[in-house]
Amino acid sequence: MSTNDDLLYEIAKLYYLDNLNQSDISKQFGLSRAKVSRLLAKARERNIVTISLNRRNEDDIELLTEKIKEAFGLKNVLVVPSPSFDESENLKALAAAAAPFFTSFMKDGDKIGVSWGYTLLEIAKNIPILKFPNTSIVQIAGNLDNADNTNYAYDILKQFGQRLEVSAQITLPCPVIVESRIIVDLLSHDSKISSVLSQINEIDIAFINIGLLSDNNCLHHTGYITTEDLAVLKAKNSVGAVCSRFIDIDGNIVDSSYDERTISITFPVLQKARISCVAISSEEKVLPLIGAIRAGTINTLAIDTHTAKTLLQHAK
Repeated sequence: MSTNDDLLYEIAKLYYLDNLNQSDISKQFGLSRAKVSRLLAKARERNIVTISLNRRNEDDIELLTEKIKEAFGLKNVLVVPSPSFDESENLKALAAAAAPFFTSFMKDGDKIGVSWGYTLLEIAKNIPILKFPNTSIVQIAGNLDNADNTNYAYDILKQFGQRLEVSAQITLPCPVIVESRIIVDLLSHDSKISSVLSQINEIDIAFINIGLLSDNNCLHHTGYITTEDLAVLKAKNSVGAVCSRFIDIDGNIVDSSYDERTISITFPVLQKARISCVAISSEEKVLPLIGAIRAGTINTLAIDTHTAKTLLQHAK
């Protein structure tokens, strides 16, 4: 076995036998997660890893679905087979299945709230063509103002609106985070923003996004939170964010002073929505997903099989 094959063997052993996730392995070997994913795929190509199934795939999917529902008390769960160990490929497959799954819960006349982010962009591209002439769509989190780090907010809203043929597509014309609570108060008294916030508070279906607490967070890229802010949030045990509101593993807001400067849908509104849905295809997002579920902000989940198994490992 060559040195390269030795590396493939060690990484495959940690992943398949020792149940380490790709993030843990990447840290241990000083590699990127993308590199670890490619090495796992190569281990299969070289037959260093061989996989056999003793259960039909349909049965396995059904079992994962029921286990997730039971462990987390979710209303609706869709588990989608992971086509590879490449997260980008898994995300595209997940989005293609999640879009019609989520829209199956819609009815004409609903108020639909949509956040932003790359996952939601992929879902928007796969929304089936429907006609909801009495339905409106509203953006539920403020914007980023950096063209180099787009949140795809307008593209998502446009795709949803066109494919569902809704009566109105409404943006939230303000930053997602401002410098002080006073600015939030001032903006909320603006007639346009106040009208949008009122509509957000009445949504029936919410498409939310889960954010990581890392340098890759778009809020960090665009300067809305600094490296020092990240350190403070980590010190307060944050695991990530729901619609830019940072939480711990139990779903609690970790920093009220920071949260008060955030212009985004609130947790009580998400908790009362008939459907609050999210699609996850990343092991890194499992902990913030658990926090979001415990906060009561999610009742409908679409997830790929790789991430589903990691989620169940953390069920306790």
